[in-house]
Amino acid sequence: MHTLKARSCFLFLLVWATAAALCAAGRLDDGLLDPAWFGKDVEFRTSARLDYFWVEPGLSLEGARIQVAEWPDPVFLGPKADVDNKDSARAFELSGAMPNWLRGALSNALTGYAEVSRDEGDYLLSGRFVDVNAGNKVAKWLVGLGAGSATATWDIKLVDKKTGETVAAIHHRSVSGTHMSDVDDKILKWLNEDFGPAVRQELADYASAKAVRK
Repeated sequence: MHTLKARSCFLFLLVWATAAALCAAGRLDDGLLDPAWFGKDVEFRTSARLDYFWVEPGLSLEGARIQVAEWPDPVFLGPKADVDNKDSARAFELSGAMPNWLRGALSNALTGYAEVSRDEGDYLLSGRFVDVNAGNKVAKWLVGLGAGSATATWDIKLVDKKTGETVAAIHHRSVSGTHMSDVDDKILKWLNEDFGPAVRQELADYASAKAVRK
């Protein structure tokens, strides 16, 4: 009995210490959003189409060229024990695909307004995946109700290449909770229906967006 109580107490302290460490580091979204990666102290807000985002006041992309960079290997910021081989493989696969998806979505959204490039530009758009759960298709089909959901969480930042300053920051998650879709579909849907139009509007939603609760 005493051993069980000691273990429970230890687990509680471990969870508390982990939460305290993340809070001290200034992370949001249960530790998955590290503001330091964006290279600038920003005030994140949230809206219906962007989970966490910030934009430099007065940003104008009209007539600009946006270079979309290749994404680096994923960096899992959640508990390492939650990451298995399928999650890791999926994260690497998505990291390789995301730049092309971004170029496609932005090229369509910014037609006649700004250019999108692979090799050069006035602004550099880069990103990374910070958490991926490959999910379980069998559980999706047989159980439903969110069981076996696939998720992906990523960061995106836009940097002014002349100044080296971050001018926009985004952190978002997509979830595929049914057998009718995969997380790829959810990401592509977000890129084309939410992210692209938001960039076209220079993230104007920020002015009316809600502050993020820490």
